Amino acid sequence: MKRDNRYWRSMAGNIELFLGCYFISFGFLAVLYFLRRGSRNHVLLSLVGTLAGALLVMRARRMLGWHRWFFWPVVILVIMTPIAWYFTALVQIRWK
Repeated sequence: MKRDNRYWRSMAGNIELFLGCYFISFGFLAVLYFLRRGSRNHVLLSLVGTLAGALLVMRARRMLGWHRWFFWPVVILVIMTPIAWYFTALVQIRWK
């Protein structure tokens, strides 16, 4: 029974980790977008989404029980990948 519980805890932790990183990265991109448009309400909603993502990442850290030297580089990589991907596309469009 203990092994089965550990499996589902690991699955839930991984789902929360990637969902939290998704909320953080796209919330950050939405904040940048709505700051340019001057929409304060949308900026605040995007910040709430980013905060919810950070809370999910903290909960996933506790659930997974990974060492911090492994966990934080994985989180930074997963958060920065979509930001870098869309930011480079934005810069390429801006330079044309």
